[in-house]
Amino acid sequence: MIANEVVDLAKKKGKYCVLFKVDFEKAYDKVNWNFLRSLLKKTGFGEGWRKWMEFLFFSSKMSVLVNGSPTKKFVVERGLRQGDPLSPFLFVLVTQALSMLVSRAVDIGLYKGFDVKGK
Repeated sequence: MIANEVVDLAKKKGKYCVLFKVDFEKAYDKVNWNFLRSLLKKTGFGEGWRKWMEFLFFSSKMSVLVNGSPTKKFVVERGLRQGDPLSPFLFVLVTQALSMLVSRAVDIGLYKGFDVKGK
């Protein structure tokens, strides 16, 4: 519904627009830690804060319950933890960076729009 409204508004104002549908299902699980590390540095987070993040997030180990018994611990290599108070904040940083990357790709012509004819 929102996509239709955006297209209608663009046509009404004589503007071009580019729409992307992004599937955020299980998105917390797929956040790449190297990208997040780089993002924290590029956006000006201090070294102390980044070291704190290394300790809290990037050095995580987990185990899984199988038939009621925990498995051997394994190193987690990506993703944000569900329920962690910092996860929504970090996810917003990642999605803002994605938005900026897509905008830049549109600006330099990597994505082209097309005319939508109609009423």
